[in-house]
Amino acid sequence: MNRHVRVASAAVLLLAGGTSSLVGCSSAPGESATCIDWVYFEAPADAYDDADAVARGRIVGREGTTSYLEMPAAMWTAEIDEWMKGAGDREIVVTSLPRGCGDEGDSLAEAMDAGDEVILFLREQPSGWEAITPWQGAIAPAPDGGIPDAWPEDLYD
Repeated sequence: MNRHVRVASAAVLLLAGGTSSLVGCSSAPGESATCIDWVYFEAPADAYDDADAVARGRIVGREGTTSYLEMPAAMWTAEIDEWMKGAGDREIVVTSLPRGCGDEGDSLAEAMDAGDEVILFLREQPSGWEAITPWQGAIAPAPDGGIPDAWPEDLYD
């Protein structure tokens, strides 16, 4: 069973148990917006465990655009200093998953604008690397260069 099916199955089980709710959105008549209830990882260590690969490096440029669930998704070039889990090239292209519900923010664009080192939590797809979620796909490293204990408080800003 692939990861997306497992995530979708887990979301259905959570909803059936009443521990989560669907996020909805509305749009102007004649327009539509796609909303996605992304998986949430309690701590960066949980994202590390679920990721196919984890790399420390920098987002250095925009590669282009692709489509994810019929929504535009930006593709970014990352220069990798260290593969913390899994393996790959020193330069990779990462698809930044769309947030949905009309939110056009992009965490990898924000990481590139800052120019700081990030840890990327990645899934490997036939089309290449993608961030594990739109919000939890990149995080600043801990002071020792490792995985931080917690997500930043402004994660969803």
